[in-house]
Amino acid sequence: MSINMNANFLKLITHFRRHDLTNFKSDHDELYSEAIKTGNHLNVTSHYYSVMSTVIDEYFGGNFHFVPPKYEGQTLDEALKSLHQHIGEKLGLSEGVKCLDIGCGIGGVMLDVVESGAELVGVTIAPNEAEIGNDKFESLGISDKCKIVAADCHKMPFEDNSFDVAYAIYSLKYIPKLENVMKEISRVLKPGGKFIVYDLIKTNKYDENNEDHKQTLHHLEYACGMPSLHTQKEVEKSAESSGMMKIEQENLEETFGNRPFHYCFSSSPLFMWLITSPMIDASIRFGETLRILPSGFEQFNRTFLSGTVQSIVEGGQKGILSGADILVFQKQNNSS
Repeated sequence: MSINMNANFLKLITHFRRHDLTNFKSDHDELYSEAIKTGNHLNVTSHYYSVMSTVIDEYFGGNFHFVPPKYEGQTLDEALKSLHQHIGEKLGLSEGVKCLDIGCGIGGVMLDVVESGAELVGVTIAPNEAEIGNDKFESLGISDKCKIVAADCHKMPFEDNSFDVAYAIYSLKYIPKLENVMKEISRVLKPGGKFIVYDLIKTNKYDENNEDHKQTLHHLEYACGMPSLHTQKEVEKSAESSGMMKIEQENLEETFGNRPFHYCFSSSPLFMWLITSPMIDASIRFGETLRILPSGFEQFNRTFLSGTVQSIVEGGQKGILSGADILVFQKQNNSS
Protein backbone atom coordinates (compact mmCIF):
# COMPACT_ATOMS: atom_id res chain seq x y z
CA MET A 1 0.00 0.00 0.00
CA SER A 2 1.64 3.25 -1.03
CA ILE A 3 2.51 6.01 0.12
CA ASN A 4 5.99 4.39 -0.18
CA MET A 5 6.95 4.39 3.50
CA ASN A 6 10.45 3.06 2.84
CA ALA A 7 11.35 5.93 0.54
CA ASN A 8 9.60 8.42 2.79
CA PHE A 9 11.61 7.34 5.83
CA LEU A 10 14.83 8.12 4.00
CA LYS A 11 13.38 11.38 2.68
CA LEU A 12 12.46 12.36 6.23
CA ILE A 13 16.04 11.93 7.36
CA THR A 14 17.12 14.31 4.59
CA HIS A 15 14.26 16.69 5.40
CA PHE A 16 15.35 17.15 9.00
CA ARG A 17 18.82 18.25 8.01
CA ARG A 18 17.22 21.68 7.84
CA HIS A 19 15.99 21.66 11.46
CA ASP A 20 17.62 22.48 14.77
CA LEU A 21 16.41 19.64 16.97
CA THR A 22 18.74 20.18 19.91
CA ASN A 23 16.11 21.74 22.14
CA PHE A 24 12.96 20.30 20.58
CA LYS A 25 12.60 17.33 22.94
CA SER A 26 13.50 19.28 26.09
CA ASP A 27 10.94 21.95 25.18
CA HIS A 28 8.39 19.22 24.43
CA ASP A 29 9.05 17.56 27.81
CA GLU A 30 8.52 20.85 29.62
CA LEU A 31 5.31 21.64 27.77
CA TYR A 32 3.97 18.11 28.21
CA SER A 33 4.62 18.22 31.97
CA GLU A 34 2.76 21.53 32.11
CA ALA A 35 -0.14 20.02 30.17
CA ILE A 36 -0.41 17.08 32.57
CA LYS A 37 -0.61 19.51 35.50
CA THR A 38 -3.10 21.93 33.96
CA GLY A 39 -5.12 19.61 31.71
CA ASN A 40 -4.57 22.04 28.82
CA HIS A 41 -2.59 20.44 25.97
CA LEU A 42 -2.85 23.29 23.46
CA ASN A 43 0.75 24.51 23.88
CA VAL A 44 2.39 21.10 23.65
CA THR A 45 0.21 20.06 20.71
CA SER A 46 1.07 23.32 18.91
CA HIS A 47 4.76 22.71 19.62
CA TYR A 48 4.53 19.20 18.14
CA TYR A 49 2.81 20.43 14.99
CA SER A 50 5.25 23.32 14.55
CA VAL A 51 7.58 20.69 13.10
CA MET A 52 5.29 17.78 12.27
CA SER A 53 2.68 19.63 10.19
CA THR A 54 5.16 19.90 7.32
CA VAL A 55 5.96 16.20 7.67
CA ILE A 56 2.28 15.30 7.47
CA ASP A 57 1.74 17.54 4.43
CA GLU A 58 4.80 16.39 2.51
CA TYR A 59 5.03 12.72 3.42
CA PHE A 60 1.50 11.63 4.37
CA GLY A 61 -0.51 13.51 1.75
CA GLY A 62 -1.86 16.03 4.28
CA ASN A 63 -3.85 13.45 6.27
CA PHE A 64 -2.38 11.82 9.37
CA HIS A 65 -5.21 9.38 9.83
CA PHE A 66 -5.46 5.82 8.67
CA VAL A 67 -7.71 3.22 7.13
CA PRO A 68 -7.21 -0.36 5.96
CA PRO A 69 -7.10 -0.70 2.16
CA LYS A 70 -10.05 -2.23 0.36
CA TYR A 71 -7.69 -4.30 -1.78
CA GLU A 72 -4.00 -5.05 -2.18
CA GLY A 73 -2.20 -2.28 -4.00
CA GLN A 74 -4.68 0.46 -3.12
CA THR A 75 -2.73 3.65 -2.36
CA LEU A 76 -3.19 5.41 0.96
CA ASP A 77 -4.56 8.48 -0.85
CA GLU A 78 -7.16 6.31 -2.60
CA ALA A 79 -8.05 4.50 0.62
CA LEU A 80 -8.53 7.75 2.52
CA LYS A 81 -10.68 9.27 -0.21
CA SER A 82 -12.77 6.10 -0.21
CA LEU A 83 -13.09 6.35 3.59
CA HIS A 84 -14.21 9.97 3.44
CA GLN A 85 -16.78 9.23 0.77
CA HIS A 86 -17.99 6.18 2.72
CA ILE A 87 -18.57 8.42 5.75
CA GLY A 88 -20.36 10.90 3.49
CA GLU A 89 -22.65 8.14 2.24
CA LYS A 90 -23.46 7.06 5.80
CA LEU A 91 -24.42 10.65 6.59
CA GLY A 92 -26.48 10.94 3.41
CA LEU A 93 -24.55 13.89 2.02
CA SER A 94 -26.36 15.38 -0.97
CA GLU A 95 -27.78 18.64 -2.31
CA GLY A 96 -29.60 20.52 0.45
CA VAL A 97 -27.75 18.80 3.32
CA LYS A 98 -25.68 21.02 5.63
CA CYS A 99 -22.71 19.22 7.19
CA LEU A 100 -20.25 20.23 9.94
CA ASP A 101 -16.62 19.02 9.97
CA ILE A 102 -15.19 19.14 13.52
CA GLY A 103 -11.43 19.73 13.56
CA CYS A 104 -11.22 20.06 9.78
CA GLY A 105 -7.62 21.26 9.47
CA ILE A 106 -7.20 22.79 6.01
CA GLY A 107 -10.25 20.95 4.66
CA GLY A 108 -8.81 17.80 3.10
CA VAL A 109 -11.84 15.68 3.92
CA MET A 110 -14.19 18.35 2.62
CA LEU A 111 -12.43 18.26 -0.74
CA ASP A 112 -13.08 14.53 -0.98
CA VAL A 113 -16.85 14.84 -0.36
CA VAL A 114 -17.67 18.15 -2.05
CA GLU A 115 -18.95 16.33 -5.15
CA SER A 116 -21.89 15.12 -3.03
CA GLY A 117 -23.38 18.60 -3.44
CA ALA A 118 -23.78 19.11 0.32
CA GLU A 119 -22.99 22.43 2.01
CA LEU A 120 -19.80 21.82 4.03
CA VAL A 121 -18.66 23.92 6.97
CA GLY A 122 -15.44 23.12 8.80
CA VAL A 123 -14.22 24.27 12.21
CA THR A 124 -10.56 24.57 13.19
CA ILE A 125 -8.91 26.26 16.17
CA ALA A 126 -6.09 27.54 13.92
CA PRO A 127 -6.80 30.73 11.92
CA ASN A 128 -3.96 29.97 9.48
CA GLU A 129 -5.58 26.63 8.60
CA ALA A 130 -8.88 28.38 7.92
CA GLU A 131 -7.12 30.90 5.67
CA ILE A 132 -5.20 28.21 3.75
CA GLY A 133 -8.29 26.06 3.30
CA ASN A 134 -10.59 28.89 2.24
CA ASP A 135 -7.99 30.19 -0.23
CA LYS A 136 -7.85 26.73 -1.79
CA PHE A 137 -11.65 26.48 -1.98
CA GLU A 138 -11.69 29.86 -3.70
CA SER A 139 -9.03 28.81 -6.21
CA LEU A 140 -10.97 25.63 -7.01
CA GLY A 141 -14.23 27.52 -7.43
CA ILE A 142 -16.05 25.64 -4.63
CA SER A 143 -16.27 28.38 -1.98
CA ASP A 144 -20.04 28.38 -2.42
CA LYS A 145 -20.07 24.80 -1.07
CA CYS A 146 -17.07 24.75 1.33
CA LYS A 147 -16.14 27.14 4.12
CA ILE A 148 -13.83 26.89 7.13
CA VAL A 149 -14.42 28.90 10.30
CA ALA A 150 -11.70 29.52 12.87
CA ALA A 151 -13.42 28.76 16.17
CA ASP A 152 -13.23 26.70 19.35
CA CYS A 153 -15.37 23.58 19.02
CA HIS A 154 -16.32 24.00 22.70
CA LYS A 155 -18.21 27.16 21.71
CA MET A 156 -19.06 27.35 18.03
CA PRO A 157 -20.55 30.44 16.32
CA PHE A 158 -23.57 28.61 14.94
CA GLU A 159 -27.28 28.70 15.69
CA ASP A 160 -29.04 25.88 17.51
CA ASN A 161 -30.32 23.08 15.24
CA SER A 162 -28.52 24.51 12.20
CA PHE A 163 -26.76 21.40 10.79
CA ASP A 164 -28.27 18.25 9.36
CA VAL A 165 -25.20 16.06 10.03
CA ALA A 166 -21.64 16.25 11.37
CA TYR A 167 -18.43 14.24 11.57
CA ALA A 168 -15.12 14.29 13.48
CA ILE A 169 -12.22 12.40 11.89
CA TYR A 170 -9.13 11.86 14.07
CA SER A 171 -9.80 15.16 15.88
CA LEU A 172 -11.48 14.31 19.20
CA LYS A 173 -8.26 12.71 20.51
CA TYR A 174 -6.89 16.19 21.21
CA ILE A 175 -9.80 17.11 23.48
CA PRO A 176 -9.20 16.13 27.14
CA LYS A 177 -12.86 16.18 28.18
CA LEU A 178 -15.44 15.28 25.57
CA GLU A 179 -18.64 16.23 27.40
CA ASN A 180 -18.67 19.95 26.55
CA VAL A 181 -17.76 19.36 22.91
CA MET A 182 -20.41 16.67 22.53
CA LYS A 183 -23.03 19.01 24.04
CA GLU A 184 -22.00 21.70 21.58
CA ILE A 185 -22.23 19.32 18.62
CA SER A 186 -25.64 18.17 19.82
CA ARG A 187 -26.74 21.80 20.19
CA VAL A 188 -25.99 22.69 16.55
CA LEU A 189 -27.39 19.42 15.13
CA LYS A 190 -31.02 19.23 14.13
CA PRO A 191 -33.12 16.59 15.94
CA GLY A 192 -32.58 13.29 14.14
CA GLY A 193 -29.24 14.50 12.78
CA LYS A 194 -26.38 12.01 12.58
CA PHE A 195 -22.85 12.48 13.92
CA ILE A 196 -19.94 10.20 12.98
CA VAL A 197 -16.77 9.70 15.01
CA TYR A 198 -13.72 8.10 13.36
CA ASP A 199 -10.67 8.34 15.57
CA LEU A 200 -7.82 6.69 17.39
CA ILE A 201 -9.47 5.33 20.53
CA LYS A 202 -8.71 2.83 23.23
CA THR A 203 -10.79 -0.26 22.59
CA ASN A 204 -12.91 -1.88 25.25
CA LYS A 205 -10.07 -4.43 25.58
CA TYR A 206 -7.81 -1.75 27.06
CA ASP A 207 -7.08 -2.46 30.74
CA GLU A 208 -5.98 0.60 32.72
CA ASN A 209 -4.46 -1.72 35.32
CA ASN A 210 -2.26 -3.44 32.72
CA GLU A 211 1.15 -1.74 32.77
CA ASP A 212 2.02 -2.98 29.28
CA HIS A 213 -1.18 -1.46 27.89
CA LYS A 214 -0.47 1.83 29.64
CA GLN A 215 3.13 2.10 28.46
CA THR A 216 2.29 1.26 24.84
CA LEU A 217 -0.23 4.06 24.51
CA HIS A 218 1.48 6.54 26.83
CA HIS A 219 4.36 6.93 24.38
CA LEU A 220 1.93 7.82 21.58
CA GLU A 221 0.11 10.33 23.80
CA TYR A 222 3.36 11.89 25.00
CA ALA A 223 5.01 12.08 21.57
CA CYS A 224 1.99 13.70 19.91
CA GLY A 225 1.30 16.03 22.83
CA MET A 226 -2.14 14.53 23.34
CA PRO A 227 -4.19 14.01 26.47
CA SER A 228 -4.97 10.45 27.46
CA LEU A 229 -6.75 8.74 24.58
CA HIS A 230 -10.45 8.19 25.07
CA THR A 231 -11.95 4.75 25.38
CA GLN A 232 -14.84 3.79 23.16
CA LYS A 233 -17.04 3.68 26.26
CA GLU A 234 -16.07 7.28 27.09
CA VAL A 235 -16.94 8.45 23.58
CA GLU A 236 -20.29 6.67 23.71
CA LYS A 237 -21.12 7.88 27.23
CA SER A 238 -20.32 11.53 26.46
CA ALA A 239 -22.40 11.42 23.26
CA GLU A 240 -25.33 9.73 24.96
CA SER A 241 -25.29 12.18 27.89
CA SER A 242 -25.57 14.92 25.25
CA GLY A 243 -28.64 13.38 23.67
CA MET A 244 -26.92 11.48 20.85
CA MET A 245 -27.39 7.71 20.89
CA LYS A 246 -25.16 5.24 19.05
CA ILE A 247 -27.15 3.63 16.27
CA GLU A 248 -24.40 1.90 14.29
CA GLN A 249 -20.79 0.75 14.45
CA GLU A 250 -18.68 -0.48 11.58
CA ASN A 251 -15.16 -1.84 11.91
CA LEU A 252 -13.42 -1.27 8.59
CA GLU A 253 -10.77 -3.87 9.34
CA GLU A 254 -13.53 -6.47 9.25
CA THR A 255 -15.26 -4.84 6.28
CA PHE A 256 -12.07 -4.78 4.19
CA GLY A 257 -10.76 -8.30 4.69
CA ASN A 258 -9.21 -8.06 8.17
CA ARG A 259 -6.37 -5.79 7.10
CA PRO A 260 -5.35 -3.60 10.07
CA PHE A 261 -5.78 0.17 10.21
CA HIS A 262 -1.98 0.49 10.51
CA TYR A 263 -1.49 -1.52 7.30
CA CYS A 264 0.32 1.36 5.58
CA PHE A 265 3.12 0.83 8.13
CA SER A 266 2.99 -2.81 9.19
CA SER A 267 2.51 -4.34 5.74
CA SER A 268 6.12 -3.54 4.86
CA PRO A 269 8.71 -5.69 6.69
CA LEU A 270 11.43 -3.43 5.31
CA PHE A 271 9.80 -0.30 6.70
CA MET A 272 9.26 -1.89 10.13
CA TRP A 273 12.92 -2.94 10.10
CA LEU A 274 13.99 0.60 9.22
CA ILE A 275 12.19 2.08 12.23
CA THR A 276 13.35 -0.56 14.73
CA SER A 277 16.86 -1.51 13.61
CA PRO A 278 19.83 -0.67 15.88
CA MET A 279 21.84 -0.37 12.65
CA ILE A 280 19.73 2.62 11.62
CA ASP A 281 20.24 4.18 15.06
CA ALA A 282 23.99 3.71 14.73
CA SER A 283 23.95 5.23 11.23
CA ILE A 284 22.02 8.25 12.52
CA ARG A 285 24.49 8.73 15.37
CA PHE A 286 27.33 8.58 12.86
CA GLY A 287 25.52 11.15 10.72
CA GLU A 288 25.20 13.44 13.73
CA THR A 289 28.93 13.07 14.45
CA LEU A 290 29.76 14.06 10.86
CA ARG A 291 27.17 16.87 11.09
CA ILE A 292 25.31 15.41 8.13
CA LEU A 293 22.29 15.21 10.44
CA PRO A 294 21.39 17.77 13.10
CA SER A 295 22.34 17.22 16.72
CA GLY A 296 19.49 15.49 18.54
CA PHE A 297 18.09 13.71 15.51
CA GLU A 298 18.50 10.18 16.88
CA GLN A 299 16.50 11.10 19.98
CA PHE A 300 13.95 12.96 17.86
CA ASN A 301 13.52 9.98 15.55
CA ARG A 302 13.21 7.46 18.40
CA THR A 303 10.57 9.60 20.09
CA PHE A 304 8.56 11.46 17.49
CA LEU A 305 8.99 9.50 14.23
CA SER A 306 9.84 5.82 14.59
CA GLY A 307 8.63 5.69 18.18
CA THR A 308 5.20 7.04 17.30
CA VAL A 309 4.73 4.54 14.48
CA GLN A 310 5.81 1.67 16.75
CA SER A 311 3.25 2.69 19.37
CA ILE A 312 0.46 2.84 16.78
CA VAL A 313 1.34 -0.56 15.32
CA GLU A 314 1.87 -2.24 18.72
CA GLY A 315 -1.37 -0.80 20.10
CA GLY A 316 -3.26 -2.13 17.10
CA GLN A 317 -1.62 -5.55 17.25
CA LYS A 318 -2.41 -5.87 20.96
CA GLY A 319 -6.05 -5.01 20.26
CA ILE A 320 -6.06 -2.03 22.63
CA LEU A 321 -5.97 0.72 20.00
CA SER A 322 -8.48 1.18 17.22
CA GLY A 323 -8.17 3.53 14.28
CA ALA A 324 -10.78 1.99 11.99
CA ASP A 325 -14.12 2.08 13.82
CA ILE A 326 -16.91 4.25 12.45
CA LEU A 327 -19.23 5.17 15.31
CA VAL A 328 -22.58 6.60 14.18
CA PHE A 329 -24.67 8.62 16.65
CA GLN A 330 -28.07 10.23 16.17
CA LYS A 331 -29.49 13.21 18.04
CA GLN A 332 -32.74 12.24 19.71
CA ASN A 333 -35.87 14.12 18.67
CA ASN A 334 -36.52 15.26 22.24
CA SER A 335 -33.06 16.81 22.60
CA SER A 336 -32.85 20.58 22.46
